[in-house]
Amino acid sequence: MKKKRFRELGFKIGKLKTGKFNAITDVKGVVVGHKTIIKKDVSSGLTVIMPNNGQLSGSHFPAGFYSFNGTGEFTGSHWLEETGTLVTPIIFTGSHLLGLTHHYLSLATRRIDKLEPFSIGVVGETWDGWLSDLEKTTLSYQDLEEAILSAGSGQIAEGNVGGGTGMICYEFKGGIGTSSRVVEFDGEKYIIGAIVQTNMGRREDLKINNLEIGKILNSDKVALPWQTPANNGSLLVTIATDAPLTAQQCKRISKRGAIAMARTGAIGEGGSGDFFLTFSTANSYQYDAEKPYSIKMFPSEELDLLFEGAVEAVEEAIINSLCMAQTIEGQKGRKAYQLPLSKLKDILEFPQNKY
Repeated sequence: MKKKRFRELGFKIGKLKTGKFNAITDVKGVVVGHKTIIKKDVSSGLTVIMPNNGQLSGSHFPAGFYSFNGTGEFTGSHWLEETGTLVTPIIFTGSHLLGLTHHYLSLATRRIDKLEPFSIGVVGETWDGWLSDLEKTTLSYQDLEEAILSAGSGQIAEGNVGGGTGMICYEFKGGIGTSSRVVEFDGEKYIIGAIVQTNMGRREDLKINNLEIGKILNSDKVALPWQTPANNGSLLVTIATDAPLTAQQCKRISKRGAIAMARTGAIGEGGSGDFFLTFSTANSYQYDAEKPYSIKMFPSEELDLLFEGAVEAVEEAIINSLCMAQTIEGQKGRKAYQLPLSKLKDILEFPQNKY
């Protein structure tokens, strides 16, 4: 079966409705761009996420960061913790490309007019070194600029694209996934969307809609990418919403992303870097403001609505990253196999049969 999103298989996660594209781009103004790098022994790339159609010059946004397990790197996190302000694009990439990406992002903020000149860029990493030769994997400034300038709204490419190109999830091929939810409050509808880069989890732990998919589709059914696991893996999550939030409220929502990770079976192993960043597009901080100004705030007592939306969106985004990924052969003939969708569909439709 060709790659399909989870809902295209006829199933859903949770009870809330999705946005039009079931993607983080359902939040007005949020755009996503990819640069995929595939060549001999190299399977890598980067993914860019930006609010306000990428127009960040002069307009910054409340944001909150949460590290569930910190065995990894997420640049700009200290700035986010200190100020609660998102200033630059958010970039997902591979571990060994993090330094280059951060450097090029600093250059991009000075060369691309719609960006704010800034040196503490936001770059998160997960490790794709099993499939991609670290000594051959690199990128150029033009690669980053292309991803930023090509970023768009609407439906997002998922699976083996951008930063997710060489990632492995629950010992199946993983990568980029996205989803969204609609939340209604006080006569208004709000969107909360998520995009993930999945590189975590042990096969036997994978659960989808509370079914132990990883135990059923074990290594006897679908070969593991390795005989001895190469690493514990990691997860990157960005959550966006048009609900009016303060930075502290954004951080509270970020924490709920870890619940979604756990629902799919991940435990956050000691070697896992699991990072969550939430931003709100409803409030904008004016960089050159010289007088106090007002912002809106969602009632704290009603945040459960957004918590639920965030959990469902992140969970489905993780599952979409698996469903939309395809088998890939990397360096040294290593293969990461896709989640077999026909078998997954049969399991979900007839769980009593248990493969």
